[in-house]
Amino acid sequence: MKLLIAEDDVTSRIMLQNTVAKWDYQPDVYEDGDQAWLAISDDAPPHLLLLDWEMPGMSGIEVCKRVRELENSELFHIVMLSSRVSTEDLVKGLEAGANDYISKPFMAEELKARLDVGKRMVELQEQRVKAEHDKRRLQRELLESRKMEALGQVTGSIAHDFNNILGIIMGYTSMTISRYRDQMPEKMLSYLEASLSSTERAKELVAKMLTFAHAEADSKLKSFQIGPYVSSAIKNYKKCLPENISMELLIHENLPDVLFDESKIAKIINILSDNAVESMPDGGSIQVKVSLFEADQHECSDCHRIITGQYIGLEVMDQGHGIDAGNIERVFEPFFTTKEFGKGMGLAMLHGLASRNNCHTLIEQLEPTGTRVRVVLPITD
Repeated sequence: MKLLIAEDDVTSRIMLQNTVAKWDYQPDVYEDGDQAWLAISDDAPPHLLLLDWEMPGMSGIEVCKRVRELENSELFHIVMLSSRVSTEDLVKGLEAGANDYISKPFMAEELKARLDVGKRMVELQEQRVKAEHDKRRLQRELLESRKMEALGQVTGSIAHDFNNILGIIMGYTSMTISRYRDQMPEKMLSYLEASLSSTERAKELVAKMLTFAHAEADSKLKSFQIGPYVSSAIKNYKKCLPENISMELLIHENLPDVLFDESKIAKIINILSDNAVESMPDGGSIQVKVSLFEADQHECSDCHRIITGQYIGLEVMDQGHGIDAGNIERVFEPFFTTKEFGKGMGLAMLHGLASRNNCHTLIEQLEPTGTRVRVVLPITD
């Protein structure tokens, strides 16, 4: 376990560093309170602290008080080290937030015992925090699953009803055009053809709704090399790419096969690319990359499950305005959009595809602008 030691006396500092290293601690040593506080303020500081009371600059007591003002202060176990032995000083140190107190000169056995107690307390706190985090994540996963299931049922029911209505409209319109084309005025014919064209677009939207609702035919999983399919999809997509947007493709070599429905690769490319184009109304660059992705306790942005292991990552990065953190959990809902011209069905369709094909989606906000959407596909076992 990492151990932060703050001691201004050179001899004591070296002795402490060498001693605790023998006990399998990993000491980070600092000569004053200011340096110690900077280390504690880092993203991943040691949670077991051994602080000398009197140091140049910030004292150990001051460091202790600042630690207890942190949001995650309960994760830190602080042992104060001082030559002061009065009850008044002991009480002062504990009131400042110290968990334990050891006076100089000290016996090595006593120091080890107190540090071992601190180590156990830190480990218990970390386990508690992790358990609480896992509980919240599982609750969120359950609520999200129920919400998306309900949305899927409603969306699927509406889509089927619309399909029946559109079928009747398209059928009678087509019959009218076919039978009375030579007898009707040209303007009437143009009106009916425009109506038929609009119903075709409506049918496409219904198909997207059915994709979200998992109402498509079952996927046919097979093992294949993903590179050629992505290359073909990008080549076709570039034909309709706006002039102010460029697209770059990078495919790593020697990738393992994926276990997926090959007919869905182009659809995923189109969904992610459309989403990227809509996020850049003023133009920009899109980068598509296919590479081996090592998941290490990553949380799926869609289903909120934790994924670990090797996958093939199919990612699309744009230079758009990005997605607010508060909206990430809603982007997979049908018709939810923050874009002026967006339809709100792109990532909803992606949710439907992912749910049936054992893949996951990771959304990452890029700095200073842009978004990375990575679909991780299972590798053939």
